[in-house]
Amino acid sequence: MTTYPFSSAELTKLYGADLVKKLNEKRIGANDYPMIKNFRGWVQPDVLINQLETGKPYPVKAAWIQTSNIIGGQAADPRRHYNAMKKLDFVVYVDLFQNPTSMALADIFLPAATICEKESFRSWWQPLGVSVKAVDGVGEAKSDWDINLDLAKRLATTPIKYNTVRELINDRLKDGNTNFEKLKAKGCWEYPPEGHNTRPYYRYERGLLRADGKPGFETPTGKVELYSKRYEEWGLDPLPYYEEPKESHVATPDLAKKYPLILTTGRRSPVFFHSEHRMIPWLRELDPYPMCEINDKTAAELGIDNGDWVYIENSHGKIKMKAQVTPTAHPLVVTAPHGWWLPETDGKEPNLFSTWEYNINNLTSMGNQAKSGFGGTDYRSSLCRVTKIKGGKE
Repeated sequence: MTTYPFSSAELTKLYGADLVKKLNEKRIGANDYPMIKNFRGWVQPDVLINQLETGKPYPVKAAWIQTSNIIGGQAADPRRHYNAMKKLDFVVYVDLFQNPTSMALADIFLPAATICEKESFRSWWQPLGVSVKAVDGVGEAKSDWDINLDLAKRLATTPIKYNTVRELINDRLKDGNTNFEKLKAKGCWEYPPEGHNTRPYYRYERGLLRADGKPGFETPTGKVELYSKRYEEWGLDPLPYYEEPKESHVATPDLAKKYPLILTTGRRSPVFFHSEHRMIPWLRELDPYPMCEINDKTAAELGIDNGDWVYIENSHGKIKMKAQVTPTAHPLVVTAPHGWWLPETDGKEPNLFSTWEYNINNLTSMGNQAKSGFGGTDYRSSLCRVTKIKGGKE
C-alpha cells in the first residue's frame, strides 16, 4: 500500500483546526515554507538536518526509517545526513536487506517480508488488485503491513479496530463492493465496469476531481492554472520563473574554471531501482559497475578511454566510476547513476559497503531549496571534473 501525507486542509477536516495549528507549530520547516505548511503533512528535509545538528528549536530524539536507504540512496550530501543522524538517541530500521544506512544507524533492524511472503493490495492507478502470499515468511520477517499495524496499535490514543492485516484490507476495499477473497477468486485484479465513476478518463468533466462535485480541476479556479492562485495566496510568485543554480558557469564562473563539467545524477539502470538489488548476482551480471557517461570528444581531451576507471570530483568530494564514452552525451555534461554501493564489500563502519567511494550523491549539496520549500537540490546541476585513475582499467 502507498499512502500520501495529508495536506493541512485535509488534516483540519479530519481532526480540527486546533490540532493542526499545534502540529504546524512543531512541524519542522512549516512556518518557514508555505508549501510545507499548506500542501502536505511532512517536514522540510534540509531544515530537519539543520535541527538534528543544532537541537534548535527542539531536539529530535529518534527516527523510524522504513525502506529508505538515506546514506546510500537519494539523500543529498549523505555524509552530512550520516553525521546528523548519528546524534539520534534511537533508530529503528525496517527493510528487506541490510544496506549502508541500516549498518550505520540502526539500533534495531526489523526484517521486512518480500512481496512473495505477504498479502497486500493496491488501490492507486488501475486496476484494483491484491497480492496473494506465495510462500511462508523466512525467519522473523514480517510484512510492512503487519509491522505498521502493530506500531499503530501501540501508539494509538483510541483503539485500532483491526486485529489482522486481512481485516484492514477488506475495510479499505468495501467501498468498491469487494474484498480480498473476491479479488483473489477473480485472478487478483479487476477494472471498474465501463461508465463507472472511477474510470480515469475525463473525470474533470464529471465533477469527480473536486470536493464540491463541480466540473473542473482541484484548483481555486477549477482550471489548469499556469498562474497559480494557491501560490498567490501563500505569498509566492504565481508564475513559473527560472532561477540559476547556486553553482554554475554563470553563477560561479571562477569555480567552473576548476570544475568545468556539469554533473547530472539522472542516469537510470534498466535492472536496478534506486539503490536496490545490487546484491542480486544475475542483475549485477547485466550491470556490474557504476558507469558514468561522458562525451567521446571530451573523453579524448582528458585521455579517457571507454571502460576506464575515473574519479568524478568537485568541491564536495570525490567518487569513482567507470567511463562509458558516447557521442550522444553533451560535451559539457557527465551523467552518473545514483544509489551505488557494493554489498560484496565490508558493511561495517567505516566502509559501509563502499558507499563513500561510489555514491554520486556525495558530490551533491543541501540548502538549495526554493522559496516554497520544495525542490532545489543540485542533482542535475553540480559542477565537477573527471580524471582518469592511474592504470585506467581493472
